[in-house]
Amino acid sequence: MRIALVLNRFYPEVGGAETNLYFQAQELSKRHTVTVFTPRRLPETLKKETIGSFAVRRLLDVKNRLPNIGRDTFMPGIFFRILFGKFEVVMAFPALNRNNILALFAAKLRRIPFVLCSFDLLDYAEIQKTTGAIDPHCLEHYTPSRKRQRLLAMCSHIFAISNREIAVFRRYNSRVSFSPVPVKTQEYEGAVDAVAFRQRYGIPADAMVFLVLGRVSRIKGQDIAVQAFIRVAAKMPGAVLAVVGRSDYEPEFLAGMKQAIHDAGLDDRVIFTGMIDREDVIGFLKISNVMLVPVRFMNSGAVIVESWAAGTPVIQSDAVDPDLIEQGVNGWRFPSEDVPSLADRMLESYGCRDRLPEMGAKGREKVLEGFTYPKLISIYEETLARL
Repeated sequence: MRIALVLNRFYPEVGGAETNLYFQAQELSKRHTVTVFTPRRLPETLKKETIGSFAVRRLLDVKNRLPNIGRDTFMPGIFFRILFGKFEVVMAFPALNRNNILALFAAKLRRIPFVLCSFDLLDYAEIQKTTGAIDPHCLEHYTPSRKRQRLLAMCSHIFAISNREIAVFRRYNSRVSFSPVPVKTQEYEGAVDAVAFRQRYGIPADAMVFLVLGRVSRIKGQDIAVQAFIRVAAKMPGAVLAVVGRSDYEPEFLAGMKQAIHDAGLDDRVIFTGMIDREDVIGFLKISNVMLVPVRFMNSGAVIVESWAAGTPVIQSDAVDPDLIEQGVNGWRFPSEDVPSLADRMLESYGCRDRLPEMGAKGREKVLEGFTYPKLISIYEETLARL
């Protein structure tokens, strides 16, 4: 098949979604002709290039200047690229934004299938930022505008990564199914020099490491992890908390956590790395003992699947959807924003350190069963062939 992928962000940006979409394009292009369309964001990136076996076209974003860090983009050229291209199917990520709506209209004029692959139905981080809170059940009360309802109904198929979003989409379009957020398991199979890696980040060789991975923001809940660690640090001699991820989005939020850590006298036991490269992300996943996912809201649980791929068990909030945790088998669950409960789970994991590798291995088994790129692509191909 000749497939057009329409994305808002793509390589060389490196985040969870960008990495996922890069590997999806790579895997799809093994058997199909794939062209990625995305806004141009850096002056040095080429407007047209081939990466491996797929093509990339970076189109003009009329809403933002270069360098372009805008979340909201608009590339009118996508309409004509789809309308006059020779594509047999259009796949759009991660939501019905302006660019994807244009691609939808062009696909309808061409009478070719348009598949929406939704990562986030709403901008949950913005809701958290502007209102100061987010209800994990907010989608149960959400009704899209009539215009958006009609757009959703026009989609040939919709893939969604969480059960709560699937429930919303099915109100307006019966052609909806679950798509797992996968990992490239080979990334996690290489050896890491744990001693050298720990030394580079100032982590003692015998320290138990609790890891929080992701962009530092209120919706991700790093403050909940920090408060829980402060609460039980004295009962966990030698334990370290590593907060790994870009930290320039919400500076006041970051400053508040650092002040709390300083006031508790734990500056030497909590690490903020800021943005690091992918190789070091994998390194942290492999040398850490437990992953903390204290989110206030999360679709997909991608970081949980990543942790298990690296053989690391998880302590997650119950705001993660889908919930893949088997309590005490591959990790633990705690009520969202419940600091004492998270602290108790951390203390429990500290007390059974010898079992953690076995729990991580149980998580990896679940990943290999249903959360790999070949598995995801097989789900896509079955639907695309039918369409």
